[in-house]
Amino acid sequence: MIEHIKKRAGRSPNYPMQTLEWAVNTALELLEKEGGHAVPPDIVARNLGYKDASNGKASRILANLKAFGVIDSVPGGKLAVTKDVQRYKLTPTAEDKRSFLKQWLKKPLLYRKIIEKYDRDLPSDAVLLFELVDEHSFNEAAAITAIKVFRDSLNFVMGNANSHDSLNGVNDEGGEDEEEDIAPQETTVNQQIKKTAETASTSSNFHPPQITPASQVKSSQESLKYPIRLAGGRMAWIEVPVPFYDADKNKLRAQIEIIGTEDEDNKLGGFNM
Repeated sequence: MIEHIKKRAGRSPNYPMQTLEWAVNTALELLEKEGGHAVPPDIVARNLGYKDASNGKASRILANLKAFGVIDSVPGGKLAVTKDVQRYKLTPTAEDKRSFLKQWLKKPLLYRKIIEKYDRDLPSDAVLLFELVDEHSFNEAAAITAIKVFRDSLNFVMGNANSHDSLNGVNDEGGEDEEEDIAPQETTVNQQIKKTAETASTSSNFHPPQITPASQVKSSQESLKYPIRLAGGRMAWIEVPVPFYDADKNKLRAQIEIIGTEDEDNKLGGFNM
C-alpha cells in the first residue's frame, strides 16, 4: 500500500488541462466561425473570448487544442481547425465519429502511453498517480489533475463507443478492428454506469460490499454505483452520492485504506499484476 508519494520539485510534463469533449466542442465552434481557413492566433483567441493569444490562459487553451490535434499550426504563424474536425462533423455514421474520437484521445503523448500500456483495463487512480510521479516526473498535484482529465476524456470516448471497441484498435490512418454490429449504446457515461449497476443489483450472484452500515440509513439523495474490476476476475462496487466532492473522495480513500485485506498471493495463487 502506498502511504505517501513524495512531491517532485520542478515543472511537470505537458498534459491536457481540458477534456477531449471540451476540445472537440471548441473546435466545432471555431469551425463554424472561421471554417477551415488559417487565421492569426489572436483571431482564434478572440473567437474563444480572450483579448489576444498572448493572454496566459488563452495560450494554454490553444495548447490544449493542439495537443488533441483538433487545430494545427500552419505556415505564416497561423492556426487552422484540422480537416478531421470537419469530417467528424459531417460523417453520417457513429462508427466513423468514434474512430475520430479514439484517434484524438491518443494524440497527447501521456494519454498514448497510458492507453498502449493498459488499453481499457486501467488500474486505480492510486496506481496511475504513483506511475505519473515516479516514472513521468509529475508533481503530485499536477498528476491528480492529469488523471482526472484523462478519465473524463476516456469516459467521453467510451460513452460514444461500441462496447466491443478497443482503444488500441485504431491505426494511424483512422481504421479500426472489424467488429460485430450491436444495439446503440447509451449516450452518456452516467447512463451507462446506472444501467450496469441496475443489472448487477438484480443478479443472484451480486453481493454488495459491506463497508459500512450505510444501507440502514434512509436517504432520498441520488447516487451512482461504479464497477471496479479487481484481480482474479472479481468485482467491487462503489456507490457515491451526487454531487460528489473532492473532500468526499479523500474520506472514501481513507476508509478504503483501513479495510482489512488478506495476502493476495495465498488467495490468487501468485497472481501478478
